[in-house]
Amino acid sequence: MAFLNIMTKSPAKAGDSAGDLSYLTDERIHSVDLVRVDTITAAQLSRKRATAEKRAKSEKAKADKARKDLTAVITERKATLETLRKEYASELKEAGPLVKSLLGLTDPDAQDAQESLTAAMEKAGQDVSAFEGAAPCSDNEGTYPNGQVPPNALCPLIGAAGEMLRPKAAAAFNEMSKAYARDTGSPICITDSYRSYAEQVIVKQQRGGWAATPGRSNHGLGLALDLCGGINSFGTAAHAWMQQNAALYGWFHPAWAQAGGSLPEPWHWEYAG
Repeated sequence: MAFLNIMTKSPAKAGDSAGDLSYLTDERIHSVDLVRVDTITAAQLSRKRATAEKRAKSEKAKADKARKDLTAVITERKATLETLRKEYASELKEAGPLVKSLLGLTDPDAQDAQESLTAAMEKAGQDVSAFEGAAPCSDNEGTYPNGQVPPNALCPLIGAAGEMLRPKAAAAFNEMSKAYARDTGSPICITDSYRSYAEQVIVKQQRGGWAATPGRSNHGLGLALDLCGGINSFGTAAHAWMQQNAALYGWFHPAWAQAGGSLPEPWHWEYAG
């Protein structure tokens, strides 16, 4: 009908109407194309969403299974560890007599073995109070020339094979080292303890002005230590621990060895009793 109306009009007017009809037809076709594209896009998005949801469900199922399997493994290992802990504790309990037999021995290896057994028993939940605060390994508190203290007047130090001090100094240090280990996880680190006269001569040759004249060093009296593990540096947490706690065990940092002293040595500590 629209076409007939166009044909009955004058050529000029008919041309305008035909153009309008062509424009409207093109717009309608374009609109139909847009609707078709939107429909296709919506269908694609719907399929992607369905695929993603399916994949998510699959991954969740896998994660749930993995979590369940892991929980089962952890439960099994906990049970195994608990069984081993009980067996370990039982064996360590039987080690008590051995620990007692090692108490007071002057041999460094025996002392280290006693300390290791005591630590293991404590970790396993055993009562180790009977092995704490042991008396000095020797009652020989005699006076001897510097650097000439006999072996039976010296006692070993915890965690430092070969390092020795006079009995009371050693006992006090060992208690301090245990306290340090409880706070930090390891005993106090030692680089030097009692020095015989011959050793003092060697140290003097090696260190010159940094070492005392042989026969005058407190190391030769078995009452001094050189420490490491951080204590040997001013301003560290380890050095601060010693400053705060050493006096509780009869130990002190000489004024000359302090920061600002005449010969600063953060590592050098002495026993006052």
